[in-house]
Amino acid sequence: MTRREFIRSTSKSAVVLGAASAALISRQNVLGANDKIGIGFIGCGGRGSGHLQLIHALTTQDAPLRIVAVCDAYGPRLRNAAEGYQAKAYKDHRELLADKEVDVVCIATPDRLHVPQAMDAIRAGKDVYCEKPMGHWSQFELSKKFFEETRKLGRVVQIGNQANSSSAWLKVKELIQQGAIGRVQHVAAGYYRNGDWGERMPIPDRNARPGPDLDWQAFLGDAPKKPFSVERFFSWRSFLDYAGGPSTDLFPHVLTPFISALGLKFPSLAVGTGGIFKYDDYGREVPDTFNMVMDYPERVSINLVCTLTNAYNSDPVIRGDGGTIMLEGTDFGAGFRSIKLHPLKGEPTEIPGSIPNSTLEHWKNFLECVRTRAKPVSDVEFGLYVQAAMCMAMLGFLKNKVARFDPAKKRILL
Repeated sequence: MTRREFIRSTSKSAVVLGAASAALISRQNVLGANDKIGIGFIGCGGRGSGHLQLIHALTTQDAPLRIVAVCDAYGPRLRNAAEGYQAKAYKDHRELLADKEVDVVCIATPDRLHVPQAMDAIRAGKDVYCEKPMGHWSQFELSKKFFEETRKLGRVVQIGNQANSSSAWLKVKELIQQGAIGRVQHVAAGYYRNGDWGERMPIPDRNARPGPDLDWQAFLGDAPKKPFSVERFFSWRSFLDYAGGPSTDLFPHVLTPFISALGLKFPSLAVGTGGIFKYDDYGREVPDTFNMVMDYPERVSINLVCTLTNAYNSDPVIRGDGGTIMLEGTDFGAGFRSIKLHPLKGEPTEIPGSIPNSTLEHWKNFLECVRTRAKPVSDVEFGLYVQAAMCMAMLGFLKNKVARFDPAKKRILL
């Protein structure tokens, strides 16, 4: 987006958020429609800093919000965020959650910390915007517990699958529900990138060591207790203890709109294939090439492919028994340039697409639901559907097995 387009969209957001009429129920108090929602940010790295910038832009447009506090395990990052946004600085996320001025929290930490920190937040009476993936690939049972506790405690939780807030993807959903291509049986899509910069993350200080400015134990969470290394701390997406590579970092963007458009829940089975086919020069553990196939009880098969060695794109295809939808110029987290509709009978048609600022729309939806207590578009239940597919494919890949799902007990079987 251009600067002008961003300002225009945030101005509209401020109007929407300011107009919300219901009360915000928090642990400490009840805020009226015009009272400011206090937001705390747990994790101030790449994605966390993006969320901070977005919320700050909304506050400059008079949205009833304020940045209250920030938290990070790395001191320099924490101080930069606190000073830049005039926020309180907390080294321990539990101290941030104890702050009575914090009504909602944004969690943008490494995958392994998402669910434990989100559960601490809802137990502290906070509503939560939790970045995707909902949890680590090994944490399905914990993710399921998070879903159950969220429902029990009546908290509002938005998982960062922002495609659910995209007006472009909503159009695809409408076409499918209207029967434009009959009953869908097959989806094929992919994510392609030339380079492993998503995993080989920057290391700002190779001399960094655990101490007052670096909380190694907080970073580890419930991960195996490994000796400190700057690579693990700063480039955590390269390691299986903290991430899953394409399956959990990229495929949530790809899978989310199809689960939503087709009304799917848990897969019947999933398989994952691939490996480290190129970037084997620095201790990387997560695959750089990954493919997953999921069959759903609704008699739909979804095939997703990914390589980080070639960015040549192939357009997503949705095949039904009455026609085909092709999407050109796709940005999975946002939208696409056009929809090409090919019915089995009749002439093909092309529908203009769009690539909106879906993260902004996702925040708008979340904050409105915080006030109204309505269900967000990517609530914790929807997040669990996506998480189950990711976990099944990754576990099947690592165990060289087909992962199956027990719908009665809601368990993954290998």
